[in-house]
Amino acid sequence: MYKNTILFSIRFSMKETLFTPAIILLILTGMLLSTLLFGNDRGVIRGKVLTGEGKPLAGASVYVKGTRLGDMTDSEGRFVITNVPAGQYTVVAEFIGRQTQENTVEVPPTGEAMATFTLPIVPVTLPGIVVTTTRGGDITEAMSHLSPTVIRQSAARVTGELLRQVPGVDAVRRGPTGLDPVIRGLRETEVGTYVDGTRYFPAGPARMDSPLSHYDPTAIHKIQIVKGPYALTWGAGNLSAIHAESRELRWQDGSRLHGRFISGYHSNVDAPEVAGALGGNSGLLAYWLHANWRESHDYTAGGGEVIPGDFHSREVRGKVGFRLSSHSRLIISGGYQYQNDIDYPGRLLNADFFKVKNFNIRYRLKKPAGKLRNLEVLAYVNNVDHRMDNDGKPTAEPDSNRMPPFPLLVDITTNVNVKGARLAATLSAGNHLDVELGGDVYQANRDALRNISRRDNGMAMLTNDIVWPDATIRDVGVFVKVQRSFINQFRVSGTIRTDFVSANADTVSEFFRENVPGSLESSETNLSGALMLEAPLNQHWLISVGIGSAVRTADASERYSDRFPSSKAQTSAEFMGNPALKPERSTQADLWIEAAYERFSLHLNGFVRRMDNYITLTATDLPRKLPLSPPTVFRYINGEAEFLGGEAAAVFYLSRGLRLSGAIGYLWGKDKTLDEPILGIAPLNTTVSIAYRHPKDRYFLETSLTIVSEQNRVAIIRG
Repeated sequence: MYKNTILFSIRFSMKETLFTPAIILLILTGMLLSTLLFGNDRGVIRGKVLTGEGKPLAGASVYVKGTRLGDMTDSEGRFVITNVPAGQYTVVAEFIGRQTQENTVEVPPTGEAMATFTLPIVPVTLPGIVVTTTRGGDITEAMSHLSPTVIRQSAARVTGELLRQVPGVDAVRRGPTGLDPVIRGLRETEVGTYVDGTRYFPAGPARMDSPLSHYDPTAIHKIQIVKGPYALTWGAGNLSAIHAESRELRWQDGSRLHGRFISGYHSNVDAPEVAGALGGNSGLLAYWLHANWRESHDYTAGGGEVIPGDFHSREVRGKVGFRLSSHSRLIISGGYQYQNDIDYPGRLLNADFFKVKNFNIRYRLKKPAGKLRNLEVLAYVNNVDHRMDNDGKPTAEPDSNRMPPFPLLVDITTNVNVKGARLAATLSAGNHLDVELGGDVYQANRDALRNISRRDNGMAMLTNDIVWPDATIRDVGVFVKVQRSFINQFRVSGTIRTDFVSANADTVSEFFRENVPGSLESSETNLSGALMLEAPLNQHWLISVGIGSAVRTADASERYSDRFPSSKAQTSAEFMGNPALKPERSTQADLWIEAAYERFSLHLNGFVRRMDNYITLTATDLPRKLPLSPPTVFRYINGEAEFLGGEAAAVFYLSRGLRLSGAIGYLWGKDKTLDEPILGIAPLNTTVSIAYRHPKDRYFLETSLTIVSEQNRVAIIRG
């Protein structure tokens, strides 16, 4: 917990008036340039917002998409948006508890455009969190959602901290930067991780880095979370999934330049941070640039113990987009992050550095009418270089009571290189029937070598020890999704996905070859599917059911590791890979019930899950590689597991802007093969909060209370 946190944020745009003295000269210059560039050819958008019954709706928010131009409706439901440059715009109307609506308008020079909106009642979202299917969303992918407002107002130092705000989602701390997501007991590669559509994998052999630790929270615009096997169109092996998105480019913005500056300090971990972003457009071209710097230091725990918590992180990324037509865009983006000197309390090694490079190019076509509604083509490359050592650890010092007694120098270098592509098209077949067709492919190559020597005389003890033997996993997948709407807003949606997987390793040690029978190469054909139904009971109540079954192939560590510690256990025991592992299959059934009124919303979700070929562990009589390791060496095997649980959440608006909300979550999981609880299951917990947000979002205040029950389920075999 961060006892004292100070965050300071500035956002600016040449079309707005700001009151920050440090940039007042820039604002005045911008105002002058705006006059010279745009002249006086600005118009007005006016109109009315009505309820589903046709009555005026007061207090609705109406804004021009991609800009900061907007207004609130008066008692007659009327709004007026002034100072709008001539051109075509998308206007959005929103109100708590009602369906958001968009209209396209054409603003003439010095003229007016009219727009009328009708907003029927729908289930409202919690503060930044959607824990249910929604009428306006995709019922096949039942998502939770961290909104841009919630992310912007968060004091998170790393992205994993954002996820802990979502019921049913937790994060295992892998060090000061690496919070590894856990979604309803699913973890590591069971949770597919995506940023702007591209697939991410960690570089650390024992997951010293979560994929999301390589994307700073200040660069993230919103996060979607799928708590089950329903993200089949995103990619392969998604037993659950997380998709983070950076800020979208602004194409219809009256200003040529806009930006944001953030500075903060977390006092009890001595962690300063600075971040800034710039963006703009010139009609046919738009761009976004982001940079951040942050560091952290050792801190004192509540009992007075000093905890190692050092890390340094620098990151720069950006994107540029080209407006090819009124409906199509080509966007090129990339980034580089350098993290170094990262402490890992309780682990045998620290991280010397992470060097992360990523690049992607995406073509998008989106049409409001016609047979072809959406088309997306994406290609990407992600590369992470990583080095670990034991500097500052007990093994780096001599100890006469230890074997060996002399100081050790341990050095491990690892690399993961991911290449991928995606093609998807959405077709309107008429009669309220939509079909999405597509496919995707990725190749993940990983290798790691370990060297151990004596620090006192430099004598080599272990040279070029193979941790991962240049392992490559390839997956080619195709999918079809069909969604049909019926009378009374009843909807059904189904998805089928087939993946063709191959895995191999170029080189393994003699010990691995002698003790792991069978071929290093394997291939699989995995079939996944999901079906969901959504039925409104009346205008206030909605019930949805879903069932899905998704398949995850074993990762490089599970297949090919040679007596190396595993993040599937909390011990430092060594693990042997198993190339013959069968892929995990997760079959899950969900029930959602929602109620929505103008001031109150209730969300209930329960699920059961069975894991076939669940990848777990068993003890062996193999000899350990290092004398410092525990005596028992484990091997990965297939088994069975079961889960059940759910979340409940409610929000009540005491008045406009003042909100009382609460959430409770419970999860039970058992490894039937080991006959013990699943590792990483959080106990029963509940959170109650009260918050006030200014109607025009100028400031917010929030206080919350979290209660967690005692943890009495312990995975003894895993430590």
